Amino acid sequence: MGIPASMRLRKPREFLEVRSLGHRIHCGPFIFQCHVGACTVAPRFGIIASRRVGNAVKRNYGKRIFRELFRQHADELPLGSEVVVVLRNHFDRYSFDNLEARLLRACRTIRQKQATE
Repeated sequence: MGIPASMRLRKPREFLEVRSLGHRIHCGPFIFQCHVGACTVAPRFGIIASRRVGNAVKRNYGKRIFRELFRQHADELPLGSEVVVVLRNHFDRYSFDNLEARLLRACRTIRQKQATE
């Protein structure tokens, strides 16, 4: 199934904007960065897995996991949010449930920050 193109960050400029303007939350096996814009479109998602993470098999595995997590929990994010997840090389030591819990905790934190602003 996958994530539709309208819900993905695709251009380097979009990634840079989120990384420079957004809130950064260190979640252990990944870094969650989110910028909430004024528009009311569905949340958008991008993932960064550099070669430091591991070989191509490990990087693609991590990207598949986080795409699926985003697909399942995109409704936890405020409308107009853009999310970048930066994988760290030890993400594969954590179970899927643990990664899911960490991502949901980060989503709740962003939602709380959005409500106070």
